[in-house]
Amino acid sequence: MKAENMEIKSKILIVEDNEVQLNLVDFILQKNNYHTFAVTNGTEALEILNNLNPDLILLDIGLPDFSGIEICKKIKNIDRLKDVPVIFFTGRSDVKDIVKGFEAGGVDYVTKPFNEDELLVRIQNHLELVKSKRKIELQANQLLLANAMKDKMFSLISHDLRSPISSVKLTLDFIATGILKPDDVLYMDTIKELSKTTDEAYVLLENLLGWAKSQSNTLKVVPEILTLRSLAESVVGLLKLTSENKKIRIENRISEEISVFADMQMIHSVFRNLLSNALKFTPENGLIVLDGVVKETDVEISVKDSGVGISLDNLEKIFDQKQSVKTFGTNNEAGSGLGLVLCKDFVEKNGGEIQVKSEIGKGSTFIFNLPLRAKN
Repeated sequence: MKAENMEIKSKILIVEDNEVQLNLVDFILQKNNYHTFAVTNGTEALEILNNLNPDLILLDIGLPDFSGIEICKKIKNIDRLKDVPVIFFTGRSDVKDIVKGFEAGGVDYVTKPFNEDELLVRIQNHLELVKSKRKIELQANQLLLANAMKDKMFSLISHDLRSPISSVKLTLDFIATGILKPDDVLYMDTIKELSKTTDEAYVLLENLLGWAKSQSNTLKVVPEILTLRSLAESVVGLLKLTSENKKIRIENRISEEISVFADMQMIHSVFRNLLSNALKFTPENGLIVLDGVVKETDVEISVKDSGVGISLDNLEKIFDQKQSVKTFGTNNEAGSGLGLVLCKDFVEKNGGEIQVKSEIGKGSTFIFNLPLRAKN
């Protein structure tokens, strides 16, 4: 049975002290399109395994320096090799030796003199078993990730999203029942608070949906040439009411000449999240500056604020989706921490990187880069 149609050659290590047998096995496997490595003793086998990750090992039980069983035990103690199938060559019919081989971690044995077809079938069967096992492990890991995503979504929905929606409902109930009337002093303040809370819920929902799509690999990157200044300006316009309420000045210093090659919706979301965060954590009469610098192959974009800054402990966590960083803004604005995780994901999906520089009491600067043009 030949392995001619295999797209990637399977690597097989042959350990056999009889050179005639070694050359014969080597010839048969190469003829069937396997990539072989042949040695005559256990010492050489262990040396070559320092730099080799074979897909299967053919191991003679009776070697001159170590027994094949000893070598197998040593192999199984190496973490990266413990799942590599070991098939023993044996000229013995002693059941005790065969049992010891299985106890040492071997998966099969072939009795010498061997039959070529039998050897090839056993090799291919065990390679297929390993392939199936890896596929099952991959599916299991994907299932764990999917469950973790589901749990996080439920957590965000039940806590972070439920709170602002409950607040909005309660406020609307006051207005609907006439407890709060348009001519009351607190009416306009309540409407402003209602608007702010609704915005927070909307941003969280947008981030939640974007993050869920990204994690489930249903979000496609559709890059195009984007004029960076106008994209940033559209986000500044969306957040104008918030900036005016806090008397925060936003300066867009990005040149009109700068363009990048990226997905418009994703980068719009990055700007929205970074600017929203800057507005949350910058006190009244503060300043936020957007800037862009053209490098050789990309553009470095920065969002700098004069806010409260980020502690060293939180700096290590803010881009990590496995850790939750929930903080409140200078006007007690809520934050789930999901926005920055989404920024990192979207920037990286567009071929860039994101980082942050911050100092308590002196503000924060988020810096990310995007490609100037499509990569060849």
